Amino acid sequence: MPADLAVVLDTNVWISGIFFRRGIPARILAAWRDHRFEVVVTPDTLAELETTLRQKTIQFGADPLLADEWLDHIRTYARQVPPAGVSGVCRDPKDDQFLDAAVSGGARYIVSGDKDLQALDTYQHVKVLSPREFVELMGL
Repeated sequence: MPADLAVVLDTNVWISGIFFRRGIPARILAAWRDHRFEVVVTPDTLAELETTLRQKTIQFGADPLLADEWLDHIRTYARQVPPAGVSGVCRDPKDDQFLDAAVSGGARYIVSGDKDLQALDTYQHVKVLSPREFVELMGL
């Protein structure tokens, strides 16, 4: 896979990868930090991630600096794109933001454990993969 491969990571992948460092999502985040692919975010996906990451930091009793460090890294190294206006596609309307990011950023994949997103399979040439499927595809 080329290093310029664009991917959207669902919030559940970020949270699992950050807090549970031995699982498949952690391997995905490590591959991103190793520049194996590019992550695409929009203001909406970034805002959801920030809110959830800060909540989980409190819930898990983690150092608040963990959230700050990850958010700084994501803002620095993920490619931020404007919304494309995708809406009304997913069973769960909150999930449209990930399709929006993928379309706007020219992503090839959305990586998500969310069944509502996975039910789509493909949207406008963007394939929705589970974290396991993505790890297998990338050979991680």
